Amino acid sequence: MKLHLKLCLIFFASSLYCAAQNTTVFITSADEPEKKSGSGFFSDFAPFSQFAVSFPFRSNPEYGETDNSNSNNNWFIPDGLSAHGGFGVHVYESIAFSANTGVDWQITPKLVSVPVYGSVLLNPSISDESSILIQAGLGKAFAIGHGDISGTYQKYRVGYFTNYYGIYGEINFYGYAWNDAPQMSTINVGICLLNFE
Repeated sequence: MKLHLKLCLIFFASSLYCAAQNTTVFITSADEPEKKSGSGFFSDFAPFSQFAVSFPFRSNPEYGETDNSNSNNNWFIPDGLSAHGGFGVHVYESIAFSANTGVDWQITPKLVSVPVYGSVLLNPSISDESSILIQAGLGKAFAIGHGDISGTYQKYRVGYFTNYYGIYGEINFYGYAWNDAPQMSTINVGICLLNFE
């Protein structure tokens, strides 16, 4: 009787062992398992780049004068060219942080400056395809070809953005004195391209 009980227990245990060995799960789908994205603060950041071209304006000293029946009615005239670019990160295309540099050429003061600055860009939406562009930057500006002239650079930009481009007006402060001005500064109007990846 004991032998019979032992044989039944051995048979029962071996059948459980075999059943456990034969339980196999196969994944037949060709798709890769979906990766879970992180839920931290930095998981919402994506690459961002911008490029801007603008024209600095100055007051027209010949405004209102008449020469050979041609009157000069322009209050401001273009006085150079600026080109800036930068790379950084953005969150939901609404706020971006970037490192930027560029070249600013002013004709009348005969000056070329190279600003290097960080900026914060706010891009609140007006509609599905348009938004307001607000940007502030802070860094260092260097005057090229005039010795060791540099200063604290500041940029303040406001504009209108649609799809991938926008128009804007901005004020730049270079942080160093030039000629009779206690601080070199410009007022610019330009276009920018923004790429939110």
